[in-house]
Amino acid sequence: MPDDVISGKLSFKEKFKKFWSNPKNRKITIISIIGIIILSLATGFYFIFKPDLGGNLSLDVDKEEAKEQLYPSLLDGTMISKEDANRHPLGIIVENHVDSRPQSGLSAASVVYEAIAEGGITRFLALYAPRGAEKVGPVRSARTYYVDWIRELNGYFAHVGGNYDALQKIKADGILDLDQFVNSAAYWRDRSRKVSSEHTMYTSTSKLYETATNKKYTTDNTFISYKFKTEPDLESRPESQSVFINFGNASYNVKYVYNKEKNSYLREMAGKAHVDIENNTQIEAKNIIIQSINRRSTVTAINENGWIFDLVGSGDASIFIDGKEIKATWKKENDTSRTRYYDKSSGTEIEFNPGTFWIETIHPGLSYKVE
Repeated sequence: MPDDVISGKLSFKEKFKKFWSNPKNRKITIISIIGIIILSLATGFYFIFKPDLGGNLSLDVDKEEAKEQLYPSLLDGTMISKEDANRHPLGIIVENHVDSRPQSGLSAASVVYEAIAEGGITRFLALYAPRGAEKVGPVRSARTYYVDWIRELNGYFAHVGGNYDALQKIKADGILDLDQFVNSAAYWRDRSRKVSSEHTMYTSTSKLYETATNKKYTTDNTFISYKFKTEPDLESRPESQSVFINFGNASYNVKYVYNKEKNSYLREMAGKAHVDIENNTQIEAKNIIIQSINRRSTVTAINENGWIFDLVGSGDASIFIDGKEIKATWKKENDTSRTRYYDKSSGTEIEFNPGTFWIETIHPGLSYKVE
């Protein structure tokens, strides 16, 4: 017989068996354990989730710390993550021949230059940084003035070859080049639209940035950002404004229609909405710059006809922003400096709205009209 029984004392095990054999004791114990579990869970949830003033549950964290801090993009002033805000600019030549429409990826660009190439056909230099596009194109060849514009930012430059002068200038100016002829892995052909081969080349910003990384191109930004301001409230915006740019050919003429609610300009081309086929949305601009530039005809060493644009110096410009026109002056000090814009009446540098720029370059033989 166990010692604890002989001595008249029950062990803990025997006491527990005796206690548990009583149905009332079992019931009380089970209820108590369940109550403790519920109380523990409730206490834990209280410290993890607290009711906000609206009676909803919210994480018990500092809201400012939880929300990713945003920074202004150097290229277009939009508020975005630090990495995207400081991403190195990437320029892509996108064609505008009627067979190339609708284009892909233009709605994601921060800045788009539009200029006449040859034959009265306009062509785009689309600049990306804070936002990208997984399909951009059709991509076409470079001209010297597009090289000059990408040089202002020391940006990566994507294109499919170019005329002789442009290719020579790319080498001479040390452009961070991403020519398709040398970097074919970043490009592909899309023949689904049944157009001639020159209208089928596409690329993506992610592939191009990857190529630039593999080539060990710089990621430093040394260009000077434009100045940005706060947009006016709805009540102080005008009801309407339209800007018509005559490029001398009905298939390439452009119209911008001001949208008061968005405080932006919806782009039309050849009399209809200019749409990005990738998201089926109409292209729009927060800032429109019409820049008057003198140009001269040239013939390259291999007998290609082309144009030289006089981009260094100063000239007239018109800025369309917030449904209003600002008469301005553009200035560019030297080959590498950035073109800047100044209010003609006050002499102060223009402050733009954060968002997309469309820079329309016209020569003295072209015109625009405001309604």
